Amino acid sequence: MSKKMVFPTKKELAEAMATYTATLSAKFCKERGCFTVVLSGGDLISWLSKLLEPKYHESIEWSKWHIFWVDDRVVPWDHKDSNYKLAMDGFLSKVPIPTGNIYAIDQSCAGIGDAKGAALLYEECIKRLVNQNIIRAYKSSGFPQFDLQLLGMGPDGHMASLFPGHYHINEKASLVTYITDSPKLPPKRITFTLPVINCASYNLMAVCDEAQADAVAEVFNDNYNLPATWLTAAEEAICRFRRLRNGTVNLTCSSSSSASRFESLSVSSIGSGSIRRLADSRRKVPAVRSMATTAAEIGKDEKKRVEIFELEENLAIDLAKFTADLSDKFCKERGAFTVVVSGGSLIKSLRKLVEPPYVDSIDWSRWHFFWVDERVVPKNHDDSNYKLAYDCFLSKVPIPPGNVYAINESLSAEAAADDYETCLKHLVKTGTLRVSESTGFPKFDLMLLGMGPDGHVASLFPGHGLCNESKKWVTFITDSPKPPSDRITFTFPVINSSAHVALVVCGSGKAEAVQAALKKTGSVPAGSVSAEDELVWFLDKPASSKL
Repeated sequence: MSKKMVFPTKKELAEAMATYTATLSAKFCKERGCFTVVLSGGDLISWLSKLLEPKYHESIEWSKWHIFWVDDRVVPWDHKDSNYKLAMDGFLSKVPIPTGNIYAIDQSCAGIGDAKGAALLYEECIKRLVNQNIIRAYKSSGFPQFDLQLLGMGPDGHMASLFPGHYHINEKASLVTYITDSPKLPPKRITFTLPVINCASYNLMAVCDEAQADAVAEVFNDNYNLPATWLTAAEEAICRFRRLRNGTVNLTCSSSSSASRFESLSVSSIGSGSIRRLADSRRKVPAVRSMATTAAEIGKDEKKRVEIFELEENLAIDLAKFTADLSDKFCKERGAFTVVVSGGSLIKSLRKLVEPPYVDSIDWSRWHFFWVDERVVPKNHDDSNYKLAYDCFLSKVPIPPGNVYAINESLSAEAAADDYETCLKHLVKTGTLRVSESTGFPKFDLMLLGMGPDGHVASLFPGHGLCNESKKWVTFITDSPKPPSDRITFTFPVINSSAHVALVVCGSGKAEAVQAALKKTGSVPAGSVSAEDELVWFLDKPASSKL
């Protein structure tokens, strides 16, 4: 998901922040009974004042909020430099959040300037709250996953108390660390580490003044010396800027699943030096990043996203994180994760899941594994999608054998399709598979698809009548234009009822079909793929060459 934010005034920025925060509050209070919010200092607190207005103040469930600080100065709570004091005076004293739900740094350590002790005690506090399930733990890393983190950025590009060039930027083991030589006074501080910041479900960074314009330009020029360049989020990272003088800045941020950094920058009405610095930096951003770029002009549908990767290796890395994050999400939400795969090169692209850290952190016991199509051949046949998946993937992960649903290859194609549909209907009755409320077809959590050079997906080929099947869940084909001729396949209504679909395509030989599907220059089955929650195209550079 990506968003563009344009705010001519601070007032409008504050209004948007308030709406965003209130919406997430309602979401998490309903889903998990609490809302964990991390604050920073500086101007951010004044921008939260909109939440004090009646339309927000009276509707938010303040009793379910839990407040933390991404960093604080190691000074007494009543000191003018204290982020706790700033938040208390400007916001917390005006909302009915229970005192026990406000987690400040230890006052005794702050009073004597013990930065190390304050950091250790704050980390212990967070770990205790993780054990109590007030804070979630991010499955793939074990770091705490706060619901919403509200951040600012300094003129030097620092965020929290992570400053450019300071070795604490590279801290990966601690949740909270400390600094005694801050280049910005006061020198003693505690701060969340970068892994904790980037494990938050939602990160919102707000930057308002012209003093930060140079830093913004550097961030969007991928200057990795600036900590703000590394900001990501488990679900969504958003940057919100206000208009600088007579220029309008439009900024897009993408979620971590797509490279997890700012993806595009557009500038209009250039009328000041600060805006020109931003425009100059934009010219230096490569068209295709070394990790990934979002083809926003293609994926205008908010449910469709197109990711282009310089190398297939980078695609495989991002696909593994995308899959692991969804596994974590659905295992927590419903105790199971239903995954559908195709054959071909897609299985190779899943290879990173069988390597650390994913192979050790994913809850494989909750996976349920299906095939979107299969050739009606013995399981040990070279053309079997089951054999391909078993050799390259299933044999390397501990998914229970009873959770792997292969076809009965001893039957005819027609009978095998009926048998597989019967299996799916049984799993719907037992609650393993969900049903789409809008279509009535089974709703798989994640469908991982490949595409052929002719634009076919599953065993749905261009011009074949099966592309129009609208009633069956699983159907069969005995005249496949690609051997072997006998196959079973999910129908489009089943594919498109999935919560999440990833369409993974690599190689220049498929570039024309990609163009036809995404730019509608031709009619190919892949162009008919959709999803109920999100469709993501994962493309390497050769596959995207005709876009």
